[in-house]
Amino acid sequence: MAHDLALICDGCSKPITDDAGYLWVDNREVSRTEHAFRKWEAEHTDAIDGSLSFTGGAIFDIPEKVRWQVHHATCDPAPDASSYDIPATKIRSWAELLEWTAHLMEKSWLTHTDWQDILRGVHTSDRRLVTVA
Repeated sequence: MAHDLALICDGCSKPITDDAGYLWVDNREVSRTEHAFRKWEAEHTDAIDGSLSFTGGAIFDIPEKVRWQVHHATCDPAPDASSYDIPATKIRSWAELLEWTAHLMEKSWLTHTDWQDILRGVHTSDRRLVTVA
């Protein structure tokens, strides 16, 4: 079967061509970001009508989204991290990317990650998931 997509390792910048790598996000970082976002939201929610109310500068205090990472198992800087991972062999076609996206949309924590950058990056400068020529 021809592959439409390839993961590019953040460590060595080489494609992951077999099952020795994965796309992953650190669960602890996601949990910390979720907590920080809830705190930020509570601090900026109007007590009367429940709407967000903040000055322009407060937008810069919104917690940064957690980055999905790509690594060969041998390049992984945190192999023992508690992570949610997608094996490289399971995300090599547009159909698989679509299926993973639908699956991840069911996760409440997805909005605290940069998954949208993974999707946009396939055709832009993001080098984690690329089209195969």
